[in-house]
Parts: sequence; structure tokens; C-alpha cells
Amino acid sequence: MSNPSNDNEKIKEEMKNVIEDLQKKGVKFNSKEEQYAGLGDVVESTLKTFGITEERFKAWFTLKECNCASRKKWLLFCNQS
Repeated sequence: MSNPSNDNEKIKEEMKNVIEDLQKKGVKFNSKEEQYAGLGDVVESTLKTFGITEERFKAWFTLKECNCASRKKWLLFCNQS
């Protein structure tokens, strides 16, 4: 059986790399969606760079659906407004 504390630490470490990569691309925690064309695509490609797929995200949080497509569509729509 896996240790939830260890699992959380592994997720945090992976997400740290994702956040650093997004920051290199100019995305910061307080960035507004309209500042980036295709922000949904940037987030998705960065996550995939680190092997974080919809399936892994769902497994981490024991979700049936992660709504990744909805998030991406929403971010893309915000850029067009």
C-alpha cells in the first residue's frame, strides 16, 4: 500500500518542475488569461512535457473526470474575449 504523504511529496515535486517551466514561458501565478494567446495550450503542453497526462491527474486525485478539456476550452475562450 502506498503512503499518501510520500505520494503527495512526489506530486509536489513534479508540479514544482511544471511551475518553473511555465514561469520560464512567462506565465506567473498572478497572470491573467488574456495576457497569453493559447494559455490552455501552453498549460497542456507544459504538463505533458513532464509526463502529466489527464490519466495521471485523475489517478492522483481519484477522479473519474478531470475536466481538462473544459479548462483548456475556458482558457482559450478567455483569450478571445
